[in-house]
Amino acid sequence: MISLKTFHLFFIGLAIMLIIGYGIFELITPSHPGSVSVIFAVLSFISGGALIIYYFRIIQKFKTI
Repeated sequence: MISLKTFHLFFIGLAIMLIIGYGIFELITPSHPGSVSVIFAVLSFISGGALIIYYFRIIQKFKTI
């Protein structure tokens, strides 16, 4: 049985890959004309960065639990 900690780390890692992948997808093949796709891509990268920071902070917290 997988532990809750492991599942949480796996799920956050999956979310990071998905959101960064979406940002790259928006830059390569824009879904909306003009700068809307660029805005979506930038928001994706910002969200991905926030999730990466969260990922490393939760790893540090899990080491103390």
